[in-house]
Amino acid sequence: MRTMADGRLALALVAALAVPACVSTVSTQREVAMGMQASEEIEQEMPILDDPAITTYVTDLGRRLLVGAGGARDVPWQFRVVDTDQINAFALPGGFIYVTRGLVEEAETMSELAGPLAHEIAHVEHRHGVQQMTRMQSTALGATLAYVLLGREPGQLEQAALGAGAGAIFASYSRDDEREADASAVEYTTNAGIDPSGLTRFFATLAAEEEERGVLERWFATHPMTEDRLEATQAAIAAKPSADLEIDEPAFQRIKARLRSLPPPVDHEGSR
Repeated sequence: MRTMADGRLALALVAALAVPACVSTVSTQREVAMGMQASEEIEQEMPILDDPAITTYVTDLGRRLLVGAGGARDVPWQFRVVDTDQINAFALPGGFIYVTRGLVEEAETMSELAGPLAHEIAHVEHRHGVQQMTRMQSTALGATLAYVLLGREPGQLEQAALGAGAGAIFASYSRDDEREADASAVEYTTNAGIDPSGLTRFFATLAAEEEERGVLERWFATHPMTEDRLEATQAAIAAKPSADLEIDEPAFQRIKARLRSLPPPVDHEGSR
C-alpha cells in the first residue's frame, strides 16, 4: 500500500508540474473575447462616466500613445473613464483600458495622465493579462489533477499552503510584468512627444498613499514596491532625450474644468 501511495504521489506531482508547460497559446481572437466579456461584466458593476467630451479626450490621448508604441497590436482598443474618485487605472486583455475619474482629477498635467495610460497600454501590448490568466488556470488545474490522482481532497493546512504559494508566484510574475510595463510606458510617451516624467509624478502620489499600508500587504500586493519602480523609471527617463517633450496642453485643463463642473461620483451604495 505504501509503495502504491508513493507512486501515485510521484505521478501526481509530475502531472501538476507538467500542466503549465502544456497550456496552449491563447489566440488574439480569444484574448479579445475574454476582454470583451470581462469589460461587459465590469461595466455592469462599475459606474462609467457618460460624458462624450471627456471620453473622447482620453481616447485621443490613448491613440496618440498607441502611435508612440509603434505598430500597436491589432485589437479593438477602447478607453473608458470610471466615475469614481479613487486613483487607479487598469487594462483588460484585448485592449480595454480604464482610468478613473480620480486619476484624471489628481493629474496636474496631461503628461501625468499619459504616463499611467501608457503603462496600461503596455500591459495589453505585452499580453500580461492573458499570461496571468493562463498561469492561474494552469496552476489551479495542476493542483486539482494532483489531488484527483492522490484520491483525496487537500486538508485545510494544505489548502493554506497552496494558496500562499500560488499568491507568491503570481505576485512575482506581476512584479516582472509591472516593471516591463513601466519601461514600455517611458518609450511610448517619449515617442509620442510627451514628457515621460508624468509617470514618476503619478508614482510619487501612490508612494505617499502606500506608506499607510501594512508590511504584509505590501509584500503580497500584485504590484511591486512603488519606491523601487519609481527609481527604475527615473533611471530610464534619465537615459532619454528630454528636448521638446510636451508636459501639458490647454485641452487637458479644459477637461479637468469640465470634470469639476459635473456632479460628484456616485459610490457603490448610490449616494454622492
